[in-house]
Amino acid sequence: MGLMLRLLLKAAPLPDYKKFKRVLFIGPHPDDIEIGAGGTARKLVLLGAEVYFLIASDGGAGSLDPGMTSEKLAAIRKKEALAAGAFLGVKATEVLAFPDGGDYSVEALTTEIVKRIVRIKPDAVFCPDPLLPTETHPDHLKTAEAARRAIPLAQFPLAVKRRGIELEEGDKLPQGINLLYYYTARPNIYIPLTKAEQEAKIAAIKMHASQIDESFEGIFRYLNFKSKSYGWKARAKHGEAFYGLGPLHQHCFPEKI
Repeated sequence: MGLMLRLLLKAAPLPDYKKFKRVLFIGPHPDDIEIGAGGTARKLVLLGAEVYFLIASDGGAGSLDPGMTSEKLAAIRKKEALAAGAFLGVKATEVLAFPDGGDYSVEALTTEIVKRIVRIKPDAVFCPDPLLPTETHPDHLKTAEAARRAIPLAQFPLAVKRRGIELEEGDKLPQGINLLYYYTARPNIYIPLTKAEQEAKIAAIKMHASQIDESFEGIFRYLNFKSKSYGWKARAKHGEAFYGLGPLHQHCFPEKI
């Protein structure tokens, strides 16, 4: 890191998770938040933050069972998501009705996320990285793009009203929202996890039982490897990695951080 960038980050620092008081995690499907950031969600709960989960799609396409229907699967996955969120200690988990793998617009999803940001008033939002070079899943790409669009819009009352969202008189919108991307190839923040927090993450993933098959053994090995490698960067036994942007980094900030 060059001297100029160090000086810039001193004036406009990266997000500090220890200061978060109210946090919104956004995921494309039930189970994505747990896989990408479940340990951090648990850590923030234990630190006393109010943590909320918002899941963009109903999860109604994630099955190879020929006898399964989207309606039945969506109900199963919602139940799993609520249980996993409760296990991690989050204040509330909400599953939106956008169809997993279906035809819906980024703009419609953006408006729904704006509504939740206005209501929850988070000081930090976690979502997938919209610029992950290897990502191909439409729901991941749409959710990531909608989330990053929603953050600046939710901070301006006229922008909120232009989306057809009513505000109560005197309602104050959130300001200074930190943005942290999981599922990222460009991490700049490493959050340390205890063994118990990592175990809680894995246990929460396993609560999405409709998605667990023999292939997950390899996935769990991969997650364990990544948690240890990120933990080494965070000077801990385990860890998770994010690309974080403070409020001043999210608009017209050309430096790479």
